[in-house]
Amino acid sequence: MQPIVSQLERRRIPRPIGVAIVFAVLIALVVIGAIVIVPMTIAQAAALAANAPTYALAAHRWTLGVQTSLQMHFPWLHIPTSSFDISHFGGKRLALLADIGLSSLGTILLNTATAVFIAITAVILSIFFLLNDRQIAHGFVALFPAGRRGTALRLVAEVTSVFGSYISGQVIVSTITGIVVAVGSAVVGFKFPVILGIITAIAYAIPILGMLIAQILAALLCAPQGWAVVLWVQAIMFAMARISDNILVPKIMGNSVGVPPIGVMFAVIAGGELFGLPGLLLGIPAAALAKILWRYFVAPYLNPPGDEATGRELTSSAER
Repeated sequence: MQPIVSQLERRRIPRPIGVAIVFAVLIALVVIGAIVIVPMTIAQAAALAANAPTYALAAHRWTLGVQTSLQMHFPWLHIPTSSFDISHFGGKRLALLADIGLSSLGTILLNTATAVFIAITAVILSIFFLLNDRQIAHGFVALFPAGRRGTALRLVAEVTSVFGSYISGQVIVSTITGIVVAVGSAVVGFKFPVILGIITAIAYAIPILGMLIAQILAALLCAPQGWAVVLWVQAIMFAMARISDNILVPKIMGNSVGVPPIGVMFAVIAGGELFGLPGLLLGIPAAALAKILWRYFVAPYLNPPGDEATGRELTSSAER
């Protein structure tokens, strides 16, 4: 919330009022989601679960058709028979999964209660931090020697800006992408647009591989409705991802992280390998944090000011 509150403060809105506005909008969005989105998601998930055996069989027939078509057009291409076999998701397997889900209902309820408690605590702490950010920052800076306090304050401001801008921007872009995909897929007649919108919003937050996985899941969900729906939904998802990449991200997020593309790739791979889904989502801002810490704490010792002056003198001497 910090970047949004700071933007309001720059528009001459007092900080307490800005905090109140931000959290009022947040609570309103949560209420709207609870009233509108959650019931629609539950209804569509229930419909999908009720028709799961038939749906899996239809998707299996569709994938077998894809395999036959590939073998007809590319006879030299050897495709193992089991590559497109999803029949193991039949009625018995789905019933077994349902029994497992029911047996773990207590754990699910406990985790839900824990998540609600953490969410409420996070809101309270966020309000406290936003209203007292300057006092907290100066208290942190006071731990450093007087000559380093200015550097420490700049470091805190930069870290806060990088993390806040990336996370808030990513949430906004992912939400817009998911909403557009849900609306577009509903227009072309897809039966589960809300579920697809949620999958797209989560997947778009995962760099590099997220949208690819989302489009594969979308193709499987659309398969029983025919090729036309599959192609339309794929086109909508692809077009919206390109719009988000080339228009929304530069406008909303800008170059808030400052990590080059090759660094993004390694950050995502390493984060996913070490920490799973949280690592995929937070690998990029973690790489940006490592870059900032390197610049503040390591680079000055590797290249002290005296070395820079000596280097310039040697360069000028060599030129002469």
